[in-house]
Amino acid sequence: TQKYNVSASGGTDISNFYISVGAMDERGMIMNNDYSQYNARINYDAKIRPNITVGARFSGNWSDMQYAQNSQYQNSVDANQMRYATAGILPYDPETGYYGGAMAYGENLQVFNPYSMYTNDLIHKRRQEANGNIFLDWNLVKGLNARIDYSINYYNDFRYAAPTPTDAYNFQTESFTATSYVASTAGVENQTTTGHKTQFSARLNYDFTIAENHNITLMGAYSREYWYSRYQLSSSLDRIHPSLSEINATLKDPSGLSVAGYSSEEGLISYIGRINYVAYQRYLLEMNLRTDGSSKFLEGHRYGFFPSASAGWIFTEESFVNSWTESWMNHGKFRASYGTLGNNSGVNRYEQLEVLSSASYIIDGEIVKGLVNKKMVNSDFTWEETSVLNLGLDMTFINNKLSAEIDYYDRLTTGMHRPSDMSIHLTGAYSAPRKNIGNLRNRGIEGNFTWRDRKGDFNYTINLNASYNATVLEKWNEYLGRNQADDNSSSLAFINMPYGYVYAYEAIGIAQTWNDIYEATPQGAQPGDLLYKDLNGDGKIDDNDMRAYPYVQTDRPTTNFALNSTFQWKGFDVALMFQGAAGRKTFWLTGNNNSNLAADGRLAVTTEHWTEPWSIENRDGTWTRMGSANNRKPSTFYLDNLAYLRLKNLQLGYSIPGTFLQKIKIGAFRVFVSMDNLFTISAFRGLDPEKSNVNDGYPLMRTFTCGLNIGL
Repeated sequence: TQKYNVSASGGTDISNFYISVGAMDERGMIMNNDYSQYNARINYDAKIRPNITVGARFSGNWSDMQYAQNSQYQNSVDANQMRYATAGILPYDPETGYYGGAMAYGENLQVFNPYSMYTNDLIHKRRQEANGNIFLDWNLVKGLNARIDYSINYYNDFRYAAPTPTDAYNFQTESFTATSYVASTAGVENQTTTGHKTQFSARLNYDFTIAENHNITLMGAYSREYWYSRYQLSSSLDRIHPSLSEINATLKDPSGLSVAGYSSEEGLISYIGRINYVAYQRYLLEMNLRTDGSSKFLEGHRYGFFPSASAGWIFTEESFVNSWTESWMNHGKFRASYGTLGNNSGVNRYEQLEVLSSASYIIDGEIVKGLVNKKMVNSDFTWEETSVLNLGLDMTFINNKLSAEIDYYDRLTTGMHRPSDMSIHLTGAYSAPRKNIGNLRNRGIEGNFTWRDRKGDFNYTINLNASYNATVLEKWNEYLGRNQADDNSSSLAFINMPYGYVYAYEAIGIAQTWNDIYEATPQGAQPGDLLYKDLNGDGKIDDNDMRAYPYVQTDRPTTNFALNSTFQWKGFDVALMFQGAAGRKTFWLTGNNNSNLAADGRLAVTTEHWTEPWSIENRDGTWTRMGSANNRKPSTFYLDNLAYLRLKNLQLGYSIPGTFLQKIKIGAFRVFVSMDNLFTISAFRGLDPEKSNVNDGYPLMRTFTCGLNIGL
């Protein structure tokens, strides 16, 4: 990765400006998995009158990337597909230009050649973004301020694929196999997504004082947001020559042509009012009134009202508190707030509109084309609402060297957007509407602690932050059976359980002898197989013997923490960042550790398949025996703890003293070395315990960066 940035700033009493341009080039660890970007930013503001300021902001970037079709996005590898890359393949012969396929006797012809995919089956993506903003800030009279903003964000995203036809070749028989990595009829596909968002906002603030120690701030705001996007797709088969990548370079046979296109719009209007009251610089009160209206909902249900209120007490300003805390506490503040928020992010723009779908009828014995209703609409569907209670405490001690922030929150999401549970007879393309039903509660605590100190030329800062969050599903609109995943994800859902809880068989271990099997509940095992506990004592092993674990989750950790430290001595500086998580477990069940090769004849055999499976000669093997399908159940045998501690970043720097720089007319000069992901401590047997998908085969990169900062 290479990054370059140049910036300049300056100004007078009347105007100020800032300009920066930058470039980045990143070569991925996987071949042809690259990304480059150019960016620019310009800020300018000026006082056209003593009480009126106008300004403009512009930022834009141009990016270009390429990645393999199976990745779907950059920095991703589908391990489920990579497991078919059998070791017998000779990937590529540069002399003939052939890509290897199956060669071993009896080998499945549908083997996978990753070298071919990352060479011949790529997606190229180019994106341009431009963001502009203009504003006017006007101090009308003392305490009364008005501000108007208008912004536009534009993007254009063009993606094309022109895979090179490639057949698998058997280098032993010197002949092509029946497998094509890319079909000979491969053509060109173009996708263009373009759109923009505009936002107009107007805000009025009035700050005034009642008596001597009572300050009130009133704020009223109006915001109007608009989104527009357009999508177009065109593709055609039978490219004239593999080196060409335009639609016009295909034969454009009607049977191989495909076109699609649509546009969509969305609007959001918000009205916001706020009252802020401060008394004696220690009693704080704020009330917010907010109304949002979304075009995603039908008339009568478009607007949601979301009020909130907060209060604070700086108790160290009280004389009866300060008298006994003055020597060790510098500042203490208690905070409490309760408010509601609306969510419409998961609702499609035209989800609440009745739409038609094409269909065929039989009229008078003839098939004719027509239109039918595609879905039902729930006329009462509206905003999903989240209410949040927050209690907080802010404190500083020992001459402000130690600061602490502690927060407790209770967040309840109600009226969740869930599919209707209507009828088993509602099938096919006809879909049921969604409803507002289902409650999910999140409770947690967060802490942020900082110690700052200075000893002569040496100063340092140590910061520790940690959080704990627990989720509980309180209400659902459908029948939930054990081991049943939510329709919208693979996470398990059950009432009064965490969302995405762990549900597993309890494994006794690998049976070493027939006697181990005779002493266990009958389960059709033999030596080398996993044995499971009969938890309900009914003399058989089935789903009723699975156990739920309510204090861990499969998709996200319950606990996150980080330790940041900076040390400075004269011109030297060191920065360290440790980061970690706990409270998450998942099953290490991938194609790469499957000892049942018969389950899929395409599976690759790795070194571990020779060394890890149990056998009479290898009774200490960490895998079960080869060939059994009953050993792949979700059990504690495969349940890995994804808790980890990682040295996320280490940075060393040196700044040349200013006295020397003055002689050579340079304002600042700093050289640094930065190292990311130096090590991770974890019991997880996969690649990265932080990834949500254990089958993502793109490894975490250890990165070393050298940098230079020069100020003129």
